[in-house]
Amino acid sequence: MRRQRAKGRITKKHKARAERERTMRRWILGGAIGTVLLVIGLIVYGVVDIKLIQPRQPVAVIDEQEISRRDFHTRVRLALSPGIDSISVGYQILSEMIDDLIIKQEANQLGITVSEAEVELEMEHRFGFFSEGTPTPMPTKTPDPTILVETTATPTVEPSPTIGPTTTPRPTATPFTREAYEERRADFFGNLAELYGATEKDYRAYIEAQLYRERVIETFGDDVERVQEQVWLGQIQVADRETLDEIITRLDDGENWDDLAAELSQDSLTKDSGGDLGWLTWDNVTGRFGEEGLAVFQTPIGDILDPLETQLGWHLIQVIDRGERPLDDEAFQQAVIGEFSDWLTLKRETHDVLIMDDWFEDLPVYTE
Repeated sequence: MRRQRAKGRITKKHKARAERERTMRRWILGGAIGTVLLVIGLIVYGVVDIKLIQPRQPVAVIDEQEISRRDFHTRVRLALSPGIDSISVGYQILSEMIDDLIIKQEANQLGITVSEAEVELEMEHRFGFFSEGTPTPMPTKTPDPTILVETTATPTVEPSPTIGPTTTPRPTATPFTREAYEERRADFFGNLAELYGATEKDYRAYIEAQLYRERVIETFGDDVERVQEQVWLGQIQVADRETLDEIITRLDDGENWDDLAAELSQDSLTKDSGGDLGWLTWDNVTGRFGEEGLAVFQTPIGDILDPLETQLGWHLIQVIDRGERPLDDEAFQQAVIGEFSDWLTLKRETHDVLIMDDWFEDLPVYTE
């Protein structure tokens, strides 16, 4: 009698099949785990790239000194306001930051340095706290966080409008104590971080740059003559040449200059005073009317210059008086800043400046 095969007996064939299935399951499981790890790795890399790598990448390099994307974006966020294009603000801020590095390098070559203690002292002053014993006025409010950035209308950097204190602080019966200063300071930097992602280090760097700028500007004081030739001008400003020709005809017919200025001039600041521009230096004239405007320094007193066109429109200019005059403090400071601006323009050409092609990517946008 033939013996029947026992049920459940495991043969070599069964073992081979089971091993193949186990191997397949291991491959599938390994592939799944590998896929999961790859996805996690990509996510982690993306986060690291966004949070750590990209912010450290430079948007510009000046003589091997880098401006990081993080620092650049922080300054842009502080400068944004409603209705202003991010790229326009970004270009201006980047130009300012480049100039900051150039000014610092040039200042150091001139022997000008700014210490951490000087930065700290300036910070105290900006909060209205005078630890060195100067009469301390009671502060009215904590500085606005946006004071970190002072933007200008053009990419060219303009110096801070205040080079020194404009008024002498007056004593107050209630002193601004160090405790109050520290409290306001902590609140300020808390708001700065929450609203703009900026830190105290950012603020200190900005103050340092401003101090370097101011101290370099001061070195140009000896280059400006206190007494300069100036001219006293009146103007009538209109939008088109046809209106200007009408004014010339009416003047020839004997109408009064002041009356025509009040009636037709589009310069709202001067139209009611006969278009009186006051006393102007050569720099004032070129800044307002361009190189053609310098003809006023040869035009006889009382005469009217040939019509000039600027971006503001057409101008009819009358020479009221001319002569050597001392500069007032405001005019002198403007002249000093003008000398500094000319110097900075030349210095930019002597430094190796590289701006990355992608500097404008991922710029912050204004949010309410």
